[in-house]
Amino acid sequence: MGRHSLPVESRGVLGILAGRRRQRDDLFDRSFRSCDDCGADVYVLADGCRDCGNVLELQAG
Repeated sequence: MGRHSLPVESRGVLGILAGRRRQRDDLFDRSFRSCDDCGADVYVLADGCRDCGNVLELQAG
């Protein structure tokens, strides 16, 4: 049996059991920013905060 012949689900479980873990992708964390007024998490492409209604500027970089 070849090394990559296991289903993807099994490879993930075996990797955890062997002590290897995948590095966490921080894309989800980078998709939000804090509102300047209330501190709530706001999606980076949103133009306003749902909690307090503060108008937010889109920022590049």
